[in-house]
Amino acid sequence: MPGTATLTPQYYRVSYSGTTPTNWNTATGTTASGGLDNTHPERYNRRIRISGTAAAPTVTAGHKIKLNNVVVTFSSTTLASVISDINALSQQHGVFAYEEVATYLTLANAPTFEGESIWIANESGTGLVDLGLTADVYTSWPNVLGTVAPTLPSAADTLDINGVTITITDPGGGVTLASVVANINAATGSTAVVAYASADRIQLAGVDGQPWMLADGTAGIIAALGFTVGATGGAPATITQSLDKERANMRWDQVVANLGWLISPIFLGEIVKTGATAAVQLGSVPVTTMAWTVGYDRPNYLYMEDELNPGTYLSGAACIKRLIAMALHSDLRGNQEIFDPTITTFGDHCARSNPTQIMDMTAAKVNSSLATIEGNISVSLIANV
Repeated sequence: MPGTATLTPQYYRVSYSGTTPTNWNTATGTTASGGLDNTHPERYNRRIRISGTAAAPTVTAGHKIKLNNVVVTFSSTTLASVISDINALSQQHGVFAYEEVATYLTLANAPTFEGESIWIANESGTGLVDLGLTADVYTSWPNVLGTVAPTLPSAADTLDINGVTITITDPGGGVTLASVVANINAATGSTAVVAYASADRIQLAGVDGQPWMLADGTAGIIAALGFTVGATGGAPATITQSLDKERANMRWDQVVANLGWLISPIFLGEIVKTGATAAVQLGSVPVTTMAWTVGYDRPNYLYMEDELNPGTYLSGAACIKRLIAMALHSDLRGNQEIFDPTITTFGDHCARSNPTQIMDMTAAKVNSSLATIEGNISVSLIANV
């Protein structure tokens, strides 16, 4: 340990990539697959999200909305600036903003906040109206967004959700997306499924955390609304996806352990995962990049011999990078509580018959070269903190 001990805390920003310069995110269904992720697959399934219904919205600088009682002030007029303004406060309100459907704002649980309610309210101005958001408390999961803007059915057409027949009605002036949503929600007490207008589509969510069955009454109505006939229950949707995400979570646990190997951090958080597609945000595929902040009150303890260059020593940011790379270079094995999303159908109902299991899991190293793994990691000291 070099020099004189210091008690001045230091904070570092870490960035990990699963694709650049070396791409190991392409591995699927093997012990080396999954990449790195701090979120358990079951928590991905609990992730709450909702999209505004205004395409390419324009807001007014200075107008304000509230997310989980935290005020967000718009700094400019564009959707990109709104996303930036919201994400700058993610660690306070627990909400992450992105575009799941191009040109529409999507709000979802930020990392480590999965499954927590999202309370949306207006503070001042017309921000919610401009974004096409409805003031409400959103609590339902799992969520499934229609794959396309719906082809609207005709009055008297029917669909079935969990064996309950829902009849489409004309509220006057023709069937609309809003009226279809209202028809579905009129039966929520029987179906345990709620519908939202989300982007230019319909989104369905379970009010009891369970999957649901969709069936045509009128031929083709389910597909026309953007969904698939049969059982659905959000993402991850397959056991392969879930096991890949479990391996990613095992690697994160090892990263956390390694970051406390020389000295326990006083802070580990501000996690941001990138990849704006639904598959990345919902946990169906590995995250593209992941960043977080780690802090130490005695940073001079970050000091270790470089095993790739014996006789030289790593300190500070270089030491942190090596500790993370060593975690990702480890072959990990243990009995893990895994989430099995497999859905069993019973007539016009369905359920996850065994969603939680204990399984002997192996998460292999992401790459055989420690130096190659380090190439996908960057660590920088946060100045003036």
